[in-house]
Amino acid sequence: MRLTLLQKTAICETASKYFGADVQVWLFGSRVNDQAKGGDIDLYIEPQIQNPAELIAAKLQFLRDLHKRIGEQKVDVVLHRPNSLMDLPVYRIAKQTGVLLK
Repeated sequence: MRLTLLQKTAICETASKYFGADVQVWLFGSRVNDQAKGGDIDLYIEPQIQNPAELIAAKLQFLRDLHKRIGEQKVDVVLHRPNSLMDLPVYRIAKQTGVLLK
């Protein structure tokens, strides 16, 4: 996994702040591969928040604060409400190939 301890801590703490203490966060994509170079930070997040408007606001605040903590890096966030009936392939791929951070 190609995240520093500072990055991992910042991601987990910031996710808990905006998505709830029981939020689950996975790192997936190229940053999971220790042999790869570069790449953005791809995060799959299962938040406690269910209200779509609140979820969008939380995502924007999360990204703003995360960039303040880790610097300007490209961060992609995939959100999936656990009670949602929608089941996109990216949800399964992120959980199967990713690393659970929190």
